[in-house]
Amino acid sequence: MTEAMMPTHVMGVSLLHKCNLNCEHCGYIYIGDAEDHIIRPGYRLTWNQVMTAIQDCVSLKDSYWNLNYTGGEPTLWEEDGKDLVDILIATAKAGELPTFNSNGIYFNDYDRCYSFFHRYIEGCSTPLKTFISMDKFHRNYDQEKGRAQSLDTILKVFDTFPSGQKSLLSIHVIIIVTKDPNSSLPDEMKQHYGSMGVTFGDFPMLNIGKAKNLKDQIPDFPGFSPPPRKKEDGPPGAVLVGDDYYLGEKKIGKLGHLLDLYPNARGANCGE
Repeated sequence: MTEAMMPTHVMGVSLLHKCNLNCEHCGYIYIGDAEDHIIRPGYRLTWNQVMTAIQDCVSLKDSYWNLNYTGGEPTLWEEDGKDLVDILIATAKAGELPTFNSNGIYFNDYDRCYSFFHRYIEGCSTPLKTFISMDKFHRNYDQEKGRAQSLDTILKVFDTFPSGQKSLLSIHVIIIVTKDPNSSLPDEMKQHYGSMGVTFGDFPMLNIGKAKNLKDQIPDFPGFSPPPRKKEDGPPGAVLVGDDYYLGEKKIGKLGHLLDLYPNARGANCGE
């Protein structure tokens, strides 16, 4: 198998506000009428908006975009018989790299999980990484046993693929941690699933959304400063919310006009 190409840019795509959990630490989507976030109840991207975002990425020459689909809970997105799998396949067929974040509840059911990943693999041959949010704030794993039905089911489904196709699929568990040094998942749980290829990463709880009610538990962390870029190189990525592109909390562009943010890319796929 050839080495996977590394993305040059990342786009977060917020598909919808809806979620099937109501976690007390939820930082940015499922937070009712919170005034500190631009996404409101009822928000949902349409299929055409998502396809426009994909074409925006395709139009940027010498780039390879990772489009990371989030929600709320992106497995709940649907429109006229289409669902998240259709979006992931469309992204891959356009030559970009799809990934998605989920709380994993959708994958507790074996038949549904089987259909999801088999439809994807039958539709394209691009690697797909599934990010599962799993921590003490979620009701998606057994804290006493240190096991998660979603992970067990996904791994069981992965084993139904030939080795070449199985190698295209991977899982990374995102763990929201607090000041408590024991707030991460149990080491035994990490070792158990790690032996089957699942990777884990801690991420600090942020002082946004409902997590503000837990501010005494928010850990200190240095934050991240992206490497410097020339103005003509444009931003390293963006987040799509509705018809607007954002970088952090700043609105930087409009859907359908991504090239406006990248002066060096003008002329790409435009017949010039």
